[in-house]
Amino acid sequence: SNSVKQTGQITVSEGASVTMNCTYTSAGYPTLFWYVQYPSKPLQLLQRETMENSKNFGGRNIKDKNSPIVKYSVQVSDSAVYYCLLGDTVLKAQQELYKNLKGLEEICSEAGKPRL
Repeated sequence: SNSVKQTGQITVSEGASVTMNCTYTSAGYPTLFWYVQYPSKPLQLLQRETMENSKNFGGRNIKDKNSPIVKYSVQVSDSAVYYCLLGDTVLKAQQELYKNLKGLEEICSEAGKPRL
């Protein structure tokens, strides 16, 4: 089955460089996503890496199944939670969310019906 493992909490000095690793297991060559969530902000897509554009990022190591991101000259404003996801993980999450929303919609429409 597919899974990802990423670097835990990192503390670095301002101005330093930092590498965040994302190792994964997958039978294929999945699309990888890096998301970032700054304090009190919604998730933002930071990077989307496919087989076609991985050469541009220069990040993915196929042999080690690692897709790191590097931040140079880190600032305090870079403090955030960084998430690495496999493409099909995102799809599964979207399907789950859709299923939950459909269920909620049905509950709400039932609740909105007049009682006799």
